Amino acid sequence: PPPAPVKVQPAKARANLASYVTDDDYPQDAIRNEQQGTTGFRLDVGPDGRVTQCTITQSSGSSSLDNTTCRLMRSRARFTPATDSSGAKTSDTVTGRIRWQLPEE
Repeated sequence: PPPAPVKVQPAKARANLASYVTDDDYPQDAIRNEQQGTTGFRLDVGPDGRVTQCTITQSSGSSSLDNTTCRLMRSRARFTPATDSSGAKTSDTVTGRIRWQLPEE
């Protein structure tokens, strides 16, 4: 069988991934417990540019913040799909980090 086409153009976020998260998204339980930190994640992006899977690669120390990160990335993040050497759209992975800081009162 011929070798698989080589990925030449990676998936590209349509906006800065951190811009998909606002203070309004901060989980109430994390605010009550004064939890903050940085969540690292890996997104599997399908050929349609949508997130198919989110994996936490570095925990913020708060499961609430980590779970919210993946929920928001799955529902809001959109990508220009990766393409292979033949120009066909293909799946890819993208990594990122969200820094959760308690909202100002």
